[in-house]
Amino acid sequence: MTHRCARRRSGDYGVWQYRPVFAVSERRRTSATVRLAPGVRVRDSIAYVPRRDHFFALDPAHLHTLGRLRAGRAGGAAETRLLAELGICETDPDTPRRAFFGRSVVGRIDHLPVITRPLVVNFFATAHCPLRCLYCHADDLMSGYREQEDDAGFARVLRVAAATPAMVGVVTGGEPLARAERAERLIARLAETGKAVVLDTSGVGDFSRLVPTLRRHSVHVRVSLDSADPAGNDALRPADRRHLPPGSSSAVYARDAIRRAVRAEVPCSVQTVVTARNGDVDTLLALRDVLVGLGVTTWVLHVVVPVGKAADPHRAGLLAPAGVQDVLEELVRRTAADGVAIDIRLTGTHRAPNSTLLISSRGELAVENVAEGGKSVFALPRIGVRRAVLKHFRTQVDLAGHADRYLNGSLAPWAAAATGATLPRA
Repeated sequence: MTHRCARRRSGDYGVWQYRPVFAVSERRRTSATVRLAPGVRVRDSIAYVPRRDHFFALDPAHLHTLGRLRAGRAGGAAETRLLAELGICETDPDTPRRAFFGRSVVGRIDHLPVITRPLVVNFFATAHCPLRCLYCHADDLMSGYREQEDDAGFARVLRVAAATPAMVGVVTGGEPLARAERAERLIARLAETGKAVVLDTSGVGDFSRLVPTLRRHSVHVRVSLDSADPAGNDALRPADRRHLPPGSSSAVYARDAIRRAVRAEVPCSVQTVVTARNGDVDTLLALRDVLVGLGVTTWVLHVVVPVGKAADPHRAGLLAPAGVQDVLEELVRRTAADGVAIDIRLTGTHRAPNSTLLISSRGELAVENVAEGGKSVFALPRIGVRRAVLKHFRTQVDLAGHADRYLNGSLAPWAAAATGATLPRA
């Protein structure tokens, strides 16, 4: 067995600064070695793979193997290969990553893990945004906040970011590129406290400025794009003429950000909000093909929920039809059958809308309040932030829904036979 230093980073997320490297077989030396993949976080039976921006729930057999791998010992050969195909560990020679098409359970389990600490927390870098998305779920955390945005409020955001015990911190808004300096500082604070970091962006702004920061902290970028048709996307995500010149297209900005991220080798995915306007199989398949052509290998789909702007009765026509789940399942089925090299993650937002935790640009904690079509907002103390965040998380958030959202709400196991697409080597 060969070793490298196994010193841990701060935090309890199973991230190794240097990882043990060892032969697959302890009894017989082979040329294959295995290591935990860079940046992977592990908490209890849940693993997060930052390159794919995806959580996996491990059954006892795969969890046991992962524990052995992290300790520098060999695990089961079949379990090791599957962990490598999912990007949880790396092998040398390389094991190709394979698309998982919405599957998040590794092996077989009877129920999703019980969550007592947040998997993901969304932090507002700013309440400013250059778009006027018709369904914006966070509009109530932006209007009324922009004019009051100040350094004291952002200092509270940074304090909460450091104290919150999440596996992943998402830098969002508003549009983080609208306040790039804030986004850079928030990314650094989340990363230095042991969290994986994701940047949510429309691409509107100076994306190139952030690339060095994104690379330095191994940030995964999620770009919003709702349609392969630029006009269709821009109708759902129109530019705010107070901030962008006439003729500006959110679709053009999004595609440009995707290209820049792919060229810079920054892990990049696309997220799409599914509404009545784009919620049919043909429209979604067309967008999927555009994403593959752009080099995107992870696609996240959220069904619109009636909060924020989408709670307006005048916009009820935006809400996805009752059969949207069947549409999404058909999208996944056809993508898997065709062997298309793209991961697809379907969040359970519409089934459990009160499943997310947000930190406003003033450092307040917010959770969805579907009954009132907005958010419930809670001030956090200066002392004891971690304890307060956990208290609100456990009492105000649908904990089963939180697990459902990030683990796709399905107990269907990942099966290599059903997922033949090999992803491009990263």
